[in-house]
Amino acid sequence: MTAAQEPFGAKEQDRIWSLVSNLVTNFCPADWSQVMITYRAVGDYTELSVMVRRATDGGLNRWTPRPELARLLAELRTGMYRPGRGTWNEATAHVYLDSRIESGYVWDQEPTWDGEPSTAAFVRELADFPRDAGMVPDWLAERAGRAAVATLAGESDADTAAKEALAAADQAAVELELDPARYRIGEIADGAWCLVPEGGRWSVFWAQGEDRVARTDFATAWEAARYFTGHLYLNRSAFRDELPPDAKRPTSAWPIQPMSDDGGLSLYEGKRLVTLPPGTEMDRYGDPSGNTLFAARTEFTHRSHKAERAQREYHLYRLVEPVRAITGTAVPWYEQAGGGTAYVLARSVADLLADGSLVELEQATTQPPPPQV
Repeated sequence: MTAAQEPFGAKEQDRIWSLVSNLVTNFCPADWSQVMITYRAVGDYTELSVMVRRATDGGLNRWTPRPELARLLAELRTGMYRPGRGTWNEATAHVYLDSRIESGYVWDQEPTWDGEPSTAAFVRELADFPRDAGMVPDWLAERAGRAAVATLAGESDADTAAKEALAAADQAAVELELDPARYRIGEIADGAWCLVPEGGRWSVFWAQGEDRVARTDFATAWEAARYFTGHLYLNRSAFRDELPPDAKRPTSAWPIQPMSDDGGLSLYEGKRLVTLPPGTEMDRYGDPSGNTLFAARTEFTHRSHKAERAQREYHLYRLVEPVRAITGTAVPWYEQAGGGTAYVLARSVADLLADGSLVELEQATTQPPPPQV
């Protein structure tokens, strides 16, 4: 939402909820009497839980809705942003057989997360939806800055606070897929947006030769990191260049790495960090100890596996909850064509199955993207 746009009023909110109701009533499984929706979000981290109450016996089943549901709720959250005030972090709704819908929002209390959002997600929340200082809930300031608020603690605590604030700023910049030459954290480089400690305070500025353009000073590293990250986000197009995303950091520096005996990240080009939405279907040759999968129905030759991997057990899965991942395109290797879309998940398949974030399927319902060969 741009600054010129007004926050959604009741009419726009009703429009979104009407679309949600239509989506549920048109696609919900048979034998339902009520659908309960819980959507939680902070920054680019989201959770969507949908439960269906059966009409026959009143029992509950988890349901994976169409991806449009998450997109509608994300649109609603963005549209309800109020400048200086922020937006809600949790919405709930009950949809009934007659299409009636009851909804509500949680604005200032931290949701009870099913997963664990990263520190970068809380930093991103404040960049995406800026708030006045007095409108930042304690939990959000604490989760985003961690120890940064402990200004009266000892020197070692202040050092920890600074390190965590700088790490959060760096992670947020990485997830924005910015050219590292265009920003610096803890050092100064010509032609870069810089965040550095100076004279007991923290300075943010654009380094242009000997000049420090648009310099702003802050008392704490967290305050500086929040300002620094917000500027990068708002001007992200200018801070990117034409390098492919995976050319901007060493393979070993990615926050997610293949597990078990899955092949390394060097087997994939065009890598980028994403949050895979519920409903994403993917498959794998291998046991659940690994975390590398491909878009469901990707032909074996487009995966760039060793030929003998085709003899391993094959499994097909669908995401029930959002999951962070690295996605990329398989390069030609092991005498295979490559070009398939790979997903290296933040956790192993076994872990995701255990907590219900992933379910096994008998048959795929989606087609993979065309191979990039």
